Amino acid sequence: MTSREDLAGRIAEFKEQGYTLFENVYDRVLMDKWIAKHTELQENGVRSNVGHPVWWFKDTTEHAPTLMLPAVANPLILDFAERIMGPCVQLDNLTLAGFPSVAADTVVGKTSGWHRDRWGQVPRGETYERPHAINAICYLQDLTPEYGPLRVIPGSHRKPMILPPDQRSLPHPDEVVIPMKAGDVVVIHNCLIHSGTPNTSGKTRYFFSIFYNLTWLKVTDNHNGPNVQQIIANAKERNDLRTMRLFGVDPNLEKRANSGFLDWDEERWEQWIQEEQKG
Repeated sequence: MTSREDLAGRIAEFKEQGYTLFENVYDRVLMDKWIAKHTELQENGVRSNVGHPVWWFKDTTEHAPTLMLPAVANPLILDFAERIMGPCVQLDNLTLAGFPSVAADTVVGKTSGWHRDRWGQVPRGETYERPHAINAICYLQDLTPEYGPLRVIPGSHRKPMILPPDQRSLPHPDEVVIPMKAGDVVVIHNCLIHSGTPNTSGKTRYFFSIFYNLTWLKVTDNHNGPNVQQIIANAKERNDLRTMRLFGVDPNLEKRANSGFLDWDEERWEQWIQEEQKG
């Protein structure tokens, strides 16, 4: 379990900046297995994510449950997620993607495209609001300038900030490049404006995204396949509420979604978390 001191610091950073970076979460052996799975999905003609070419795969927990579940249910990330969203975190989608290299002279001075993530909105004021979703992103190689670093506009998750169309693929004066190494995980508020950078390395840039949302929202991945259903059944047998909830089964949803809301959110969430940990 993550220490309270570390969680408190990360929560403060996340609220202020809209993101926090966990270093060295995954090792090279595991990342190479994810890359091999991406190659396998391509070679087997598995259908790609809707609207994307065959470099971009969803439903990967169903495709490779033994390989992917430990990442989806990573306690380091979930301990953090539950304290910024409450113990009502489910898997919206797990995406494994590859970005082919492009010619450097075709993308000079361009980003891949600024955006907020699914379930986002333009903030109405300067006050921090709990995210409807978070994106836990890992790149499977160091993000050198050639591979294309991740850019963010810090604080844009709590600013009524928009970008006109002609600025959405250009560097921004307030941007920060996150110095990510292979195996690091950056957790992003879904209202934070961010962008990738075109990959000009001559090699594929591999991207691993676990996108979580609040339990009562719809999900992108299909959790009805036999492998995910077996994960749910196994979790029910051991009364593992956290894992059940990740895949849309939450016996506490009704009472928590209708709790009255007369206590401070984070105090109430902590009480629920402690109740579940005690079993």
